[in-house]
Amino acid sequence: MMHLFCLQIYTNGKYKSIEHRVVVNPKKERISIAAFHYPNFGELISPLPELLVGGTKLYESVSVEELMKLIFSSKLDGKSLLDRLKLNI
Repeated sequence: MMHLFCLQIYTNGKYKSIEHRVVVNPKKERISIAAFHYPNFGELISPLPELLVGGTKLYESVSVEELMKLIFSSKLDGKSLLDRLKLNI
């Protein structure tokens, strides 16, 4: 999940984070392989300058540690985690 948040922040919202959902097909076997890719601890997750539209940042910069704390302690109350990181512009 964290890598999807990172992708949306890095791309300044150009690529959207989606919730992973699986639909079971009782007639066809399915195999899934999980792969997890995370930035290093100590890294800052921030929109890439070349993807800023008109120089406008949609998301605040956040450290990997802080993002992990937000993910694991989040009580969303009807809001997505990325909405909480979105800047009010």
